[in-house]
Amino acid sequence: MGALLPVDRLYSVGVVVKDLEAATRRYAEILGIDRWEVRHFDAVRLGDTLAYGRPVTPGFRTATGTTTVPPRSDHPLAGPLSVPVTFELVQPLTGESPFQEFRFVRGQGISHLALAVQDEETFEHTRRRLAERGIGIAASMTVDGRVRRHFVDTRKALGGYLVEVRVPGDAGADLGDLPPDEVWDHSGTYTRPEGVGPLPVSGVSHFGVVVHDLMATLPRYHEILGVERWAIRDWRTEPGLLENAFYRGAPVEHEYFTGLTPFADFGFEVIQPTFGPSHYNREFRDLWGEGVHHMLLHIDTDPEAWDRTQRWLAGIGVPTVMGADLMGGATAFCYYDTWAALGGFIVEGVLRRERPDPELAAPAYYIDFAAITASR
Repeated sequence: MGALLPVDRLYSVGVVVKDLEAATRRYAEILGIDRWEVRHFDAVRLGDTLAYGRPVTPGFRTATGTTTVPPRSDHPLAGPLSVPVTFELVQPLTGESPFQEFRFVRGQGISHLALAVQDEETFEHTRRRLAERGIGIAASMTVDGRVRRHFVDTRKALGGYLVEVRVPGDAGADLGDLPPDEVWDHSGTYTRPEGVGPLPVSGVSHFGVVVHDLMATLPRYHEILGVERWAIRDWRTEPGLLENAFYRGAPVEHEYFTGLTPFADFGFEVIQPTFGPSHYNREFRDLWGEGVHHMLLHIDTDPEAWDRTQRWLAGIGVPTVMGADLMGGATAFCYYDTWAALGGFIVEGVLRRERPDPELAAPAYYIDFAAITASR
């Protein structure tokens, strides 16, 4: 039958923030997104606005900006992505909307991923198939009479976020074609040390989604989005796996059960914390439940640049909150504490020092839903 909601690509990452001006300035300083298109939405620009099928009259404003992709590295350990990332920051103002609901429940964070554009007939087919599986539409709205936005309620199924499907009108307009009310340019409003920053973003290597039950969640990614193959690992503080592991500046023993997959022009890492203190449980799942915890945006191959980046970010209030050496020290990862600065999620960075031992790099096993389906 195929995926219930086929994915085109990652059109944008929807982030609910409390203060649009403050957030865009920090995105400019940290990620280098200086230019933002700002739009104000109310009853004038929004039509046929529904929340759980009920007519509502929300008000919110958005700022949309896109990263600049650094030159593709020819280093053999560099990551494969070279894809700009568009962020839609949303500040809820009045009335009922998926953004206001997210603000009441979580404050700030990644509320939705825009993954598909469909014509009206195709979306009606998608809607019926989703409804047959008990997956409804949390909210819908028409913007400027030209683009219909549908927010599919995948929160329980996929782990705390909505999937947006856009249906263009007759003119085929997307959100970026709609006129902004303002354009903000933050260039020149901040300073960085010479030769440091912004954080190079080559694409979303993966969204890190924290869940309660990994094995219950992965089949739903296959059914809904069409994700076919997962690499399964049990990461734990142990030689060859997590070495020199730290959390909030102190050594730590912890463990987490993960499924990782490249998918479209991004990837997913679904994470179930299983033992010990970590940012996944103590500062995310224990407080907020399931959701998008982090984005892997930065892969480096230069240890000196890696150290400079960490010192610079720590100096502007973005310290490393968790990390470890992986696979015998061939690779390291860390989480930058961008929670307050960027709006309710943290950014992962990876340093690739050398090629890891294939035995250490191999997952514990794969789950291949395509093969399972073909064998039936």
